[in-house]
Amino acid sequence: MAKTQSTQLIPAARLTPTLRAARGQSVAVAAFLTSPRCPWCIALQQEQIEPRLRADHPTKLWIIELNIDDPTEFTLPDNRRRSARQWGEPLGLNLTPTIAMLDQTAKPLLPPLKGYSSRDFYAAYLEDQITAAAKYWQNLR
Repeated sequence: MAKTQSTQLIPAARLTPTLRAARGQSVAVAAFLTSPRCPWCIALQQEQIEPRLRADHPTKLWIIELNIDDPTEFTLPDNRRRSARQWGEPLGLNLTPTIAMLDQTAKPLLPPLKGYSSRDFYAAYLEDQITAAAKYWQNLR
């Protein structure tokens, strides 16, 4: 199974501008903690993420791709610079794949979805999280 490059995943370098742009919108912002060496990450992206991003859904989903193997640092909303691994470890996000809905400070808004062993029920769990996160972002004015 080869990793497909998504044109819809947002690079880590765009994390802070994406969080700023989400305020007051019907959108959910998520971090996708991934690794190119992780076959479950590839399956999650192909079976859940890509179809959801392509869907014509009233609640948009913006996903920031955070590759834990990439040492490149990006800027957080508080102006600290961190790599994906440095960002995730203090938050308990060190397993790939993980999807975490983010708040305006780039911290998990809800308990993250960790792992992916089956597509059974995952779409429903993901949709529940998207709905809750979108309510959070829509209420920020």
